[in-house]
Amino acid sequence: MGFEHVTGVGTRIWRWSRTSGTQPRLLHAGKAAGAAALAWVVARHVPGVASDYPYYAPLGAVIAMQTTVFAGLRSGIQTLVGIALGIGVAGFTMWVGDPGVLAVALAVGIGVLVGGFRILGEGSSWVSTAALFVLLVGGAHAEGYSLGYLVQMAVGVVVGLLVNFLVFPPLHFWDAEHRIDAVNGVLADHLDGLAAVLREGKRDVAAWDKQQDRLDRAIADVRSRVSIAHESRRINPRGALRGSRARLQEDGARFRALERVAWYTTDLTELVARSGPVSAGIGRPDPAFAEPLAAALDQIAAVIRGTSPDRDADTAIAAVEKALDASRENPSHVAVTSAALVALRGIVESERRATVDIDTKTGPFGSARSASR
Repeated sequence: MGFEHVTGVGTRIWRWSRTSGTQPRLLHAGKAAGAAALAWVVARHVPGVASDYPYYAPLGAVIAMQTTVFAGLRSGIQTLVGIALGIGVAGFTMWVGDPGVLAVALAVGIGVLVGGFRILGEGSSWVSTAALFVLLVGGAHAEGYSLGYLVQMAVGVVVGLLVNFLVFPPLHFWDAEHRIDAVNGVLADHLDGLAAVLREGKRDVAAWDKQQDRLDRAIADVRSRVSIAHESRRINPRGALRGSRARLQEDGARFRALERVAWYTTDLTELVARSGPVSAGIGRPDPAFAEPLAAALDQIAAVIRGTSPDRDADTAIAAVEKALDASRENPSHVAVTSAALVALRGIVESERRATVDIDTKTGPFGSARSASR
């Protein structure tokens, strides 16, 4: 019994460390520390004047230790290009006159202008920084300092890239999938809130603006995570493993489906809880349909959470359609409720596409489907 308790605690701690991002952060921190130490050792054996500046190599290694191998390569190249340009700017200002107040101002001004090109990416800030280093630190030995600075940064970047490539190169599939699942909770909460508005008739536009902003931020976060997951596969030996491409395609399809769910949910919010372009155009749902609509929203929210089988969503929507069929006295009321029905159908069908062929518990319909079989 005691062993089972300890095992259960260990499992919960392991899951928490994964869902909270602690595991990848610890791995990344360990790799960065190892890369910096290795770069320091290698830098002290670099021949020539560069050996006088070994402290720049660990910095280069840290720059190259990004969340993905491809991002590290891009960041390293951009940084080195930025430093080279900064050295050129410093050389120009020193040619104009001796280092001083005017030279510093000129170097920073030109460096900021040159660094404004978007193609430099992360290297943009290094243009003016490198120019200042060469002017103020290099001083009378600017030529040797510039060479040592650039060479040792390159050594560090190469070491960092090799460590990131060879030691558990990161793949961010699971992180993207976890974030996709988190959006389902936000969507379900949103639908529950809409159901409450229908039943109580209380509308707080400011509160719903905040709720909509929460949903928008969640979708934006997932979009970023899915993009990182795609990038993590590039020039990554683990990305060539069987099934990685299919997994990425599946995650992308799930995210696109969730985006559609968010669009339909936004339309429902305009109809039910806010005053906006949708509600201004066609009005609001008739109070006679409030209860079946609210029940449908509650049921769809439960399905999204995975606490009800997905067929219950169809049953709830059918109840709203039945109520519509029973009342055709006011065409405008029928029209707005029909618009709400379209949004509800869109949510349900998009969620189904988001979970098709998924055999894990990551999908909103995962546990519900297994319960309904």
